[in-house]
Amino acid sequence: MVSNKKSRGRKKFQYHVDKKKVAKKARKLPNITCSAIKDNWRSNLSASQNLKVMGLVYDSNKSLPVSTKTPRGPENPEPTTVVKELEKESNAPRTGTMRMPKEKVKWIEYLLEKHGEDYEAMAMDKKNYYQETAAQLRQKIKQFKKRPAYLVKFMKACGKLPSSTESVTE
Repeated sequence: MVSNKKSRGRKKFQYHVDKKKVAKKARKLPNITCSAIKDNWRSNLSASQNLKVMGLVYDSNKSLPVSTKTPRGPENPEPTTVVKELEKESNAPRTGTMRMPKEKVKWIEYLLEKHGEDYEAMAMDKKNYYQETAAQLRQKIKQFKKRPAYLVKFMKACGKLPSSTESVTE
């Protein structure tokens, strides 16, 4: 008769492993990229305790209950220095530009050359393969116009902008 039980080996104590060292390594400082949080992080506190001291929330479900009859304000109404630094960081102007795929740029340039600002005609165009609506096309062209790298090149090619001008001021 064959037994269906799996044989389990006896657990052996590992004398060569330093359990204190293992515990210390597990308690190491987490990899924090935000300088405001990293400067105020205390290694003797847990992650939720650290965030609470900084005026931040570890679990948003616990801080803002889903259904309450009386609206409750946050526990820490005055912002801490960490919160102020994070708000300043988030409100700072961003550098860098968003890129659009080359094929999409060519397609938008084709539509603008052929139809101008007539979005209804663009929606009916034979090259509108994905059957985008006039509103969707208006949004894509709006995004195209926000990026001077593409718009300046297009306007120079159409002759609407002198070729000596290097930048666009809006």
